[in-house]
Amino acid sequence: MIDPSVSKSVLIISDDSTLVDSLLKNTKGDEKIVARDNINELFEDTTLLEDNAIVIFDIDTGENSLSGAIDQIINIKQQDPSQVLILVGEAELLGEVLKSNIQPLIYRAFNKPVSPNQVSLAFNSGSVLHQDLVKRQAAGEDISLIGPAENRTSVDSIANERKKSNTVAYAAIGFLVLAVLGWLLAGGSNEENVAAPVIETIESTPIDQEVVNVSASVQRINELNQEAATAMLEDRVIAPKGDSALDYYDQVLAIDAYDTTAYQGKKAIADRLRASYNTLVNNAEFDRALKVINVLNRIEPLNLDNDALRKGLEKSIDVHVKKIQENGTSEQIAETAAVLEKIEADFEGSKSASDALKAEKVLVAKIDKALEGENLTPPKKGNAYSLVSDSLKANTVSKANIVPRVKTLSAKLLVIANKAIAGKEAENLAEAEKIASLVKRLNVDRKPLSALNKKIAALKAAAKETVAKVDAEAVPEKVVPEPVKIIPAKIISRASPRYPNRALNKDQEGWVEVNFAVNIKGEPINISVKASEPPKVFDEAALRAVKKWRFSPARNEETGRAVVSDAFTTRVAFKLD
Repeated sequence: MIDPSVSKSVLIISDDSTLVDSLLKNTKGDEKIVARDNINELFEDTTLLEDNAIVIFDIDTGENSLSGAIDQIINIKQQDPSQVLILVGEAELLGEVLKSNIQPLIYRAFNKPVSPNQVSLAFNSGSVLHQDLVKRQAAGEDISLIGPAENRTSVDSIANERKKSNTVAYAAIGFLVLAVLGWLLAGGSNEENVAAPVIETIESTPIDQEVVNVSASVQRINELNQEAATAMLEDRVIAPKGDSALDYYDQVLAIDAYDTTAYQGKKAIADRLRASYNTLVNNAEFDRALKVINVLNRIEPLNLDNDALRKGLEKSIDVHVKKIQENGTSEQIAETAAVLEKIEADFEGSKSASDALKAEKVLVAKIDKALEGENLTPPKKGNAYSLVSDSLKANTVSKANIVPRVKTLSAKLLVIANKAIAGKEAENLAEAEKIASLVKRLNVDRKPLSALNKKIAALKAAAKETVAKVDAEAVPEKVVPEPVKIIPAKIISRASPRYPNRALNKDQEGWVEVNFAVNIKGEPINISVKASEPPKVFDEAALRAVKKWRFSPARNEETGRAVVSDAFTTRVAFKLD
């Protein structure tokens, strides 16, 4: 049994009068409480620590800095390592202190505002710890040694380390353990069994019951850590809710805010999530990738890499949407739209991409409705041709969705045009020509369109011949004046063709016969290939070259005015020197 007659005196160091008054008025038990508003008084009057068990240090005292608070904590422990140190302070500064390598010097820590009962409940177990440390010190043990058994260090070594670096040195997560309480629970003899429980609520019970409660907490922590380890092995990392490794580690940290195993486990979860993030993004599982980022923010709220992942997700979504609009299938587009719809309320970065896919879905539905209702051509409102043509110009519908609808529209228009010319009436012929021009702009169904144009040309020729015959019979033959003499166009500059690489690599030679006329500006127009040898090898190169040629335009001999020349043919040769 520990001697209950040992003093449980408490020294409060704080310039926060509200905090001090509250502790003085609400502390229960027989604690002797002394308050000071300046930390320097403690260092100047060493008698303040005589018969003292617990020091409550308000790290905000004197508008302290992080480095200053840490130095003062070390000074307190160097002055008397048997003192049990409880910190209070604002959350931000307190959190930074607890992340430093001096954390094992601290027994408890409380954010402001502090409930007086919260601190009072720590007095019993703190006094027990103080008594044990005093006994160890009396037995000749160096109680300045702190930390887990495998990584023991001393208060002096921590102080020396800070003097060398002059910065706050951050230890590994494995060093975040309340080692001093672990010595008490391990009985002081077996360093292998160091534990780190923190008890949130301690009733006013005898010392023996206090130890029983602590042991029960240790057992529960061990059980939860084992459940978490099993969940990790079974890949229940963050789901299902209540039965995942993350949930179990959170339960551990709710009991002991500094449990080493739980911190290491949550770090392992964060590492695994980061490793899975790229795979999820590459598979377009953007909803699951966002969930990973949200969980990482929960585990590591101050990690700036999480912000980078969030920005990267926005960029990845934009890239993916553009890619599937260019080359994806309609199924991929629908799947991506569904995923983005899930997360757009929670992730602003998906909104523009989601809106684009939604707009495409609406437009495709309008096109389908027009096609099904045979509303195909202008001037009818909402006709399929106008919708398709506008979509092609603005590139607002993905290839996977627009290509089949263009083909359907073209096929329907060709059917209507062929039915029109079957009647052979002049007005039907004009309608067929109009439809043929629309099909040509859609740039599909070239063979059926060519066949249609041939039929239209034949019907027009026949109609013209009929009209000429009727006119010849009805009107006396007119004297046809001699045609105006035209001075032919003359070449001014001739651009040499660029030899195609594939022909050059094969040492191929050949020629291309090109048809063209010359406009009044001296520029080639209506350029086309009449024949080539070998076929199609040099066609494009010849056409591009002729397009750059320049002429003195053809002129009317009588007026001298420039006129469009008749079409003529020239041969462009491709020879290797």
